[in-house]
Amino acid sequence: MTTSSIAMQGASTERVRPAGGTREGWLLAAAALAVVATLALYVQVNGREEGQAKLYDWQISAFDGLEGADQAIYNSLYTVKDEIPLIYDDINMFNQPGEKFRWPSLDDFQDWLLPPFYRDTSWEQNGSLQWTLHEPLAEGEMQGSIMYLGTDGRLPGQGSFLLVIGHVHAGFQNNNAIQIWWSDKNHVEMPQNGFRDQLILQGWREVVPYSGDLEVKRLFGDRAEDTVDDGAENVDELLEGIIGE
Repeated sequence: MTTSSIAMQGASTERVRPAGGTREGWLLAAAALAVVATLALYVQVNGREEGQAKLYDWQISAFDGLEGADQAIYNSLYTVKDEIPLIYDDINMFNQPGEKFRWPSLDDFQDWLLPPFYRDTSWEQNGSLQWTLHEPLAEGEMQGSIMYLGTDGRLPGQGSFLLVIGHVHAGFQNNNAIQIWWSDKNHVEMPQNGFRDQLILQGWREVVPYSGDLEVKRLFGDRAEDTVDDGAENVDELLEGIIGE
């Protein structure tokens, strides 16, 4: 028997466990548990808060105040309202000195395929509103209220819309206060200006967008509350899985 064989027989194997390994695993799980629990609590508490502000008599909720085609048209206006000032900048980018700035016309919107102005199948299905542009600005003036009026819809009970863009220059920046107004009348004339008090006297009502909570309710209906509860239960199951591991 060689010396190396004797040495191998006398050697023994010993398993060395890392110090504090189990403890570190539990600490990591506890930290993850605390983070997920905090998020779950935030969703359950803040996710259920009603964010819809109290409406004035001259306002109407986009959630439960508009129906059918009127709600569809409002959704389109709300989606594209911030694009119109960008189109304004684009079409006036290469103006010559002294050339008057202008806002996008209805023909421009046809080129940009911009709903609800673009005359496509959706426009027809939503009543084929007749849109006109009014720029009550002095010659060469670039500030003031610009209005797009949509009226004379073909659907029964359909109202009219007014998109008001308050355009103000502040240095090199353009500030735009954009409002969407609705009238329950099928036919209305173009207002002389976009001042709030004048519009209210003429029967216009400002459309107030609905909150995130109401958007969930619009999508899920009566199941909106159950949807939030299901989300909380899924978080609880996740926590149990972490603890079980």
